[in-house]
Amino acid sequence: MLAVAPFRIGVDAEAVRDVPVDELTGSVLTCREYDAVLAAPEGLGRTRAFLRCWTRKEAVLKAVGIGIVTDLTELETHAWTPGPAEVTTGALATPTTWHVADAQVPDGWTAAVAVPAGVGGDITVQQLAFRG
Repeated sequence: MLAVAPFRIGVDAEAVRDVPVDELTGSVLTCREYDAVLAAPEGLGRTRAFLRCWTRKEAVLKAVGIGIVTDLTELETHAWTPGPAEVTTGALATPTTWHVADAQVPDGWTAAVAVPAGVGGDITVQQLAFRG
């Protein structure tokens, strides 16, 4: 994905695929995220719930400019609630509060976009076709 904005922005996209959710949840999710993921139906439902948390975390951390070098369990994404969420990061960057929304992407993918809290406007996702 490519994100363009006149302010800091972060974006992440992941293909929905077999992910070792049970192995990863404890090291990357907060307690509430962990509970929400485990409440999802086993298999694809649980994988999608995990990837929703993951893409939101990555979008915020990319916007901050630090990537996944921080403790991911300290970043609460509120991925169990429908719609966008306000996410606060303790990373040494400004702003520290981000508006995170799921991006509409083709079936088989999940994605999130993070913009500074308080920035208005719509997020537009456009699929581009490339000729080889």
